[in-house]
Amino acid sequence: MKRLLTYGIVFLALAFASSAWAQGIDFFKIHSVKFVDQPSRKGDFLYQETVRPDKTKERVFLPYLEVTVRTGERARSETVYAKVYYYDRSGKLTEKSDKPFPVVRGSTKPYPMPVFFEKNKDETLYFAVPKKVVNSQGWKAVAVFGDKLAAAAAAYPSGLVAAYDFPERSQVDKPERVRREAATDPVIQYVVKTRSAKQPQITLLMRPPLGMTDVSEADGVLAMCLLANSVDEIKRRLQVVEAKDDVGSVLRFAEKHKLVILCWGSRSLWDPRTNWDEQSKAVGKRMDETFDEVAAAWARGVEDLSRKYGMPEKGFLLWGVSGSAQYAQRLALRKPQYFLAVHVHIPSSFDKPTREASQVLWCLTTGENESGYERSLHFLSACREMGYPIVYKAIPGLGHQGHPVAERLGLAFFEYALSLRDEKSAFEDAMKGMHSGVKKAGSVNQERPWPESFRSPACVGDVVNQEVFPSDKSERVPAAFRVDLPTQNLADVWKLEK
Repeated sequence: MKRLLTYGIVFLALAFASSAWAQGIDFFKIHSVKFVDQPSRKGDFLYQETVRPDKTKERVFLPYLEVTVRTGERARSETVYAKVYYYDRSGKLTEKSDKPFPVVRGSTKPYPMPVFFEKNKDETLYFAVPKKVVNSQGWKAVAVFGDKLAAAAAAYPSGLVAAYDFPERSQVDKPERVRREAATDPVIQYVVKTRSAKQPQITLLMRPPLGMTDVSEADGVLAMCLLANSVDEIKRRLQVVEAKDDVGSVLRFAEKHKLVILCWGSRSLWDPRTNWDEQSKAVGKRMDETFDEVAAAWARGVEDLSRKYGMPEKGFLLWGVSGSAQYAQRLALRKPQYFLAVHVHIPSSFDKPTREASQVLWCLTTGENESGYERSLHFLSACREMGYPIVYKAIPGLGHQGHPVAERLGLAFFEYALSLRDEKSAFEDAMKGMHSGVKKAGSVNQERPWPESFRSPACVGDVVNQEVFPSDKSERVPAAFRVDLPTQNLADVWKLEK
């Protein structure tokens, strides 16, 4: 009996090893390579945006290869490559596509590659075929999908891959026999129930810096409120650090500074077209009750994540754009104890500034053609009356869109904010002493901004004429148009035009 058991164990071990070897060989697969030379009836196709002589934009169709692939286990896309090599009639290499095309009109998956290739699930990748190739007769192609250990390849329109030369031939011909583990997803999802019918729950997503396993080792938190259609969409945004948009730039900033990302989706719980003093008291009261409850639930979720995973529990940077900017600034006004600094871009409406939120560093960017421009000036005026440390920039000609200057100013502002963490701690200690009746050296005046660099700014900006002056020439700017620029670096970014 023991001998039979031993043989059984040996057999299972050999079977397991054989399976592992086979998995190493067959981990990457290409099921099909199809050439598409005209838009599909579904309306999804590759395109390049061009500008006509009359300055209107036009989407020009691009012929493309549709390559369907899959992996034997969940794999992170950043660890794999997908390429296409093009050959002339004689088999000579002429062109190549180093990566899939990022824009597919009408697609439900508007990204070049998924963050994860799920086990045995087909994914379609799109490669724009160079014009030179399309215009040639008898062209051929080889699609390659893999990593530094192994790869799969397939020829178009047909034929043996062995007939073509390409750099990854060794991974295709002689794959390394290794057992691969499924890639792990670092994003933690946490649902918090509220007592509000308008937003019954908040889904918080927490992602530590890449490669970090102990969240308590992070150097802070960057909180992001995002506009999205689903939790999955938000989750995906958090995983694409290399994205060439404002979200990607904020994610890269967090990686650079070893900050945990804390994210959730925006909801419209107020009238986005009115400020706090443009609505009736009854409407304002209902909105306050709703958002007060949502903010309290958000705080409970943050405390739970901090307790369970060791996430830092205060000193957050907070970021939002458009509707998510409206959500972010309303949250910061109600829960300022969690935030070091806030950057909001193009919020079209504003809530009433609170005295407590003057302890937060504020950066508000908008456009002079944005529908909420005048409302933003009203918010700025109310904030300054309460001693808010606030940087304000309205970009000429900008409507309700993103802008490179707003992006750069926001990131420079966050850099500035991180440099003030010790000063903020000293300020909070001084405030505690004042509230307890204990006098401390350097006690602060709550009617003035608490940072020294705001009380003695390097420069001032003219928010109407877009000019910058040294602080000793601040009288050149009317007080109503004047905004403090606490450092020379912020002043330099502020005065940029593009």
